[in-house]
Amino acid sequence: EATHLLLLRSVGHIADARPDWVDPSSTARELAALPALPDAARTAFGVIAERVERSLFALRRLDRPDWEAARAAYAEFALARLNTASGAA
Repeated sequence: EATHLLLLRSVGHIADARPDWVDPSSTARELAALPALPDAARTAFGVIAERVERSLFALRRLDRPDWEAARAAYAEFALARLNTASGAA
């Protein structure tokens, strides 16, 4: 649940910064592959999305290292500047 919340917050960050990048039907996998996302943000988002996908669709329980990885990735993602593909303002 907590990891899923990090994913939802990350999607919200993308939608707030660049609403043109997110459609209501966008999947986490699609967003993780967005070439317009700065590399660091794309990598961090992918870490979070992969864990949520594993939990929700593969029905695998996430353990403490999964949570710690997702939390660290969210911290990195939150620092990313989403205004341009290069991450610059």
